[in-house]
Amino acid sequence: MKKDRSPVHAKGYRNVFCPHYRNCLDQASKKYWNYWTCTNCQYKCDQEPVTDVLASKESTNPYYSISPAINGKLKNVSI
Repeated sequence: MKKDRSPVHAKGYRNVFCPHYRNCLDQASKKYWNYWTCTNCQYKCDQEPVTDVLASKESTNPYYSISPAINGKLKNVSI
């Protein structure tokens, strides 16, 4: 992760339109954070263009698969 992005493990505001949101979300998930905020980040007000994506029934899949890499790391999961 770049040093200039700084997600914080705390409840608060997240800028889902930030161009770095995906990278910060990856960092938070790798650290098993339940929540995080952009409060201390210099990019907290940045926005990237948002495009609408037309979804069709052929392009959607109601089922999700879990990567084998993380499947063994899940703890206390009940269905």
